[in-house]
Amino acid sequence: MLKTWKVLTLALLVGFGAGLGGVFVGAALTRPETHRNTLDAAVHRELDLTPEQDRRLEAIEARYATRKAALDAELRASARDIAAAVAEDHAQSDRFTQAIDRFHNAMGQTQREAIAHVFEMRAVLNPDQQMRFDVIVGEELLRGVDEE
Repeated sequence: MLKTWKVLTLALLVGFGAGLGGVFVGAALTRPETHRNTLDAAVHRELDLTPEQDRRLEAIEARYATRKAALDAELRASARDIAAAVAEDHAQSDRFTQAIDRFHNAMGQTQREAIAHVFEMRAVLNPDQQMRFDVIVGEELLRGVDEE
């Protein structure tokens, strides 16, 4: 009986650690400053935008910031639900599973919104700017991926 208790405790700790790790990784990947301080800044810095393009991009960025803030709030709420389920249920419960699913859904929606934002920005640019923009986007998407 003691061995079973130890195995269950170890499984719970490993599961909790994996879930917590997922929450932190997801939160790190979806931080608003990660995207906004790099891609948006690079577009304004590196592309020769007309005043009209600049105005349109600012409006796009403002709409995205609003959507992103709502998604970030959903991520934080679902992370709190995960923490509560772990702390109160002490097992991988239905509530825990639902909280994880809620977090993953919010993270997926955040990623979809970010890509939609990229395409919306690209549509404002002329063909030469779009070619440079595509390089910038590729660099941003790969930032940290190739580092070991």
